[in-house]
Amino acid sequence: MTHEPNDPVGAALPRTSTPHIFKDRTAAGEQLAERLLSLLARPFVIAAIPRGGIAVALPIVERLQRPLAIVHACKLTAPAAPELAFGALDEDGQATVDRQTVARLTLGPEVIASAKARVEAEIRRRIALYKGHPLTQYLPGPDVILVDDGLATGLTMHIAVAYARRHGAREVTVAVPCASEEAAVRFRQEADRFVSLIVGDAFGAVGGYYADFAALTDEDVSAMLARVEATPVSEFDSTGKYAAQRCREDAPARSGRGGARPAS
Repeated sequence: MTHEPNDPVGAALPRTSTPHIFKDRTAAGEQLAERLLSLLARPFVIAAIPRGGIAVALPIVERLQRPLAIVHACKLTAPAAPELAFGALDEDGQATVDRQTVARLTLGPEVIASAKARVEAEIRRRIALYKGHPLTQYLPGPDVILVDDGLATGLTMHIAVAYARRHGAREVTVAVPCASEEAAVRFRQEADRFVSLIVGDAFGAVGGYYADFAALTDEDVSAMLARVEATPVSEFDSTGKYAAQRCREDAPARSGRGGARPAS
């Protein structure tokens, strides 16, 4: 694990002290890009979770000039509590379920199965509609920066981290504008690096940290992805195979050091 000594995740910010931290997702992404600029040197790809994560990732891609991939992961919710995630599901159909939340909501197997089927159908719809590059196009090989617009429970990001590792990410960085203390603790352990501009010890909803947290449409996402296609990137060809090949060629040297990961 790599955690920067001056990283702002070390200091929690009470939610009530600042009504709105970020103007919108674009402004949050611009600030996050500056924070990431000095942290990463090896080949890496930026992977965003739709929809809000793409809006945050866009200025990062433009600032760092690295490719953008999409990780399709969605939270699982029940009709009785549509805003509360009890789990998450990725595009491979792999799911994580928080047993405490399931028990608190008294959800039966049928409700859980129905939620999984509903989310899987939505992921399939988005994959067919959005024209971005899947993360698997660049893996195995490079480091991955996973981006979303914020972390409350962290369940969706948890399943995204597992997805990236399963498909061969060399190291995984979780990067978000804001996170709950609970999520920060979790990803300091689960990720190789965790970066959050704000960690709230009285975290409410992610939207509370934005002056403008308007819901994004499919059309918004498609327009952002088209803009990404016009952004020059370095260290990758159009298929991402340069970085993947380079990292595989580095692998024997790393294994010769007993499998230890070099510090970034």
